[in-house]
Amino acid sequence: MKKGFTTLVSAFAVLTLTAGLAGCDTIPVYDPSKVKWPKRMPWQQTRQNVPNANYGSTIPEINNTNHSYGNTSYNQRSNTSRGGGDYMNYPAMRRFIGEMSQKHRFRTASLEQIFSGVRRNDAVLGKVRAPAEGKAWRAYRPIFLTEDRINGGVAFWNRHRSALEAASRKYGVSPEYIVAIIGVETAYGRTIGDYNVLQSLTTLAFDYPKRGDFYRKELEQFLLLTREERINPTSLKGSYAGAMGMPQFISSSYRNFAVDFNRDGKKDLWRADDAIGSVANYFAKHGWIRGGAVAVPASISGRAYSMADTTAKKPRYTMSQLRSAGVRTHGDFWSKKASLIKLVGTRDTEYWVGGENFYVITRYNHSPKYAMAVHQLAREIRRRH
Repeated sequence: MKKGFTTLVSAFAVLTLTAGLAGCDTIPVYDPSKVKWPKRMPWQQTRQNVPNANYGSTIPEINNTNHSYGNTSYNQRSNTSRGGGDYMNYPAMRRFIGEMSQKHRFRTASLEQIFSGVRRNDAVLGKVRAPAEGKAWRAYRPIFLTEDRINGGVAFWNRHRSALEAASRKYGVSPEYIVAIIGVETAYGRTIGDYNVLQSLTTLAFDYPKRGDFYRKELEQFLLLTREERINPTSLKGSYAGAMGMPQFISSSYRNFAVDFNRDGKKDLWRADDAIGSVANYFAKHGWIRGGAVAVPASISGRAYSMADTTAKKPRYTMSQLRSAGVRTHGDFWSKKASLIKLVGTRDTEYWVGGENFYVITRYNHSPKYAMAVHQLAREIRRRH
């Protein structure tokens, strides 16, 4: 859904790919029998375990010296020690450190110290190659539409009613969709991930050529984030793809959309109030329409078959255009612009009409299956609340 850590993923990136998905681009299967509530949130561990506010040499320091660094391009396969993942021997890492020093005034010695202890995580590479969004809709949907996750959403809503109502008033996002995002991403904070974020991002940035450029940008954003928030970059844990906290924001999304909703001076996505406000802010900044429709099932005929999308596309049809092409919605629905969505199942194919708000959910994770799972979970949580 997809803007390190062990849960899911989107948005992914800020940008379509820098503001696009909030979380990582894969989704784990949630097994309630294996879940334990954390005794401490990663943010608390970071601040309690580091000796002082300056974090000694664990925080990348600002370099006041200007460096002249050539515009050399990355060679994604230029590492010289593939077996151990000793990243300080990778020419691409040397170039990355030089660019961080030049662009953002990080001290070279500080970055070298941080990355000298990072080794490749092969489990991360295995997981990123097998995203849950590759499943057929009928296999994907049951991962999230479970009694445990629905009841957990109702309980989460009751527990954090004040923050949800405040976020809904401020940002215009219906509470059930905020709850559903957090439910899909981390089962309401119970599966926030136990992968070292720095290790995951470094592994993907320098040993996953398919998306190396993207993950190097996220690694850059992660180092900036930890410097700004005064966090030890080696201490944070999250999903295997670099998503953090209850809503699983990747680093670029964290920097651009996280908010200090409880006004305690920290943008702490491991705490419910900040997570709630940040999800709502993310949706609002991507165009959520207050009170707008999300999606409705449909039946189609004629030329409508050629108009159906299996990937997330910005709504481009009017409702009258869809009706004249052979689309019939099952229930009341109106949106200024809409898309016709095709969900391929193991046996049957489903068609839905999605509005602008459905498209906004796909900015969190680009998979229409992800957005539909969020929509259906939200509706069921609302019905039982």
